[in-house]
Amino acid sequence: KFQQYVNTSETQQTEQIEYIDMRKQRAPNTYDLPDIEGPGLYSKEAAPDSWPWVSAGQVADFPHNGGVAVKHGKEEVAVFHLPGQAEEDGRWLCVQNLCPHKQVRAISRGLVGVKPEGLITLADPVYKSIYDLRTGSGMSHANLNLSTFQVKVDEQGQVLVKLPPADQMADSFARQSQEAAEKKNFKPPPRGSHPDIQVPRAPKNGVNLEW
Repeated sequence: KFQQYVNTSETQQTEQIEYIDMRKQRAPNTYDLPDIEGPGLYSKEAAPDSWPWVSAGQVADFPHNGGVAVKHGKEEVAVFHLPGQAEEDGRWLCVQNLCPHKQVRAISRGLVGVKPEGLITLADPVYKSIYDLRTGSGMSHANLNLSTFQVKVDEQGQVLVKLPPADQMADSFARQSQEAAEKKNFKPPPRGSHPDIQVPRAPKNGVNLEW
């Protein structure tokens, strides 16, 4: 049975497409969010002892050589299982699920690769931005980086991820996204905007025009 997240049957709206009614048809009001540049918010090496270990499901729930999304409050992380890795610290890896390139929640569906020297790479499935999966460092874009988190498996086969409190994590990522928007002076296009429809968008009698 399909689940949006490996650790819960809960769902969350992550489609990230705003729809509008235009000419009596439903159409996407498409635009790209700004890139989030700079170091990742969190590093597994700097995780404080006070952070809880959060259940991410059982080992059997994870595909080999791929990733799945794990829900943590309003936020998500991506956990990857690479059982063929010789080094133990490369068999389970966790990063944020939000790609800093245009802020697409798709990292868990990324393409994993291993270079001859052992470097584990991840390519964002939408825009193909490439990251070092161990460190979260951007490879195709040095200013785009992922947060990393510790992962372990207990004696019962439960996969655990060390994460900040859910509310704190959500606030931090929301603030980071807001700062990126302010830096680029980004504002989403108005609802109903369309280059082929030259109609004033001002409210009429207090009612917004919708197309």
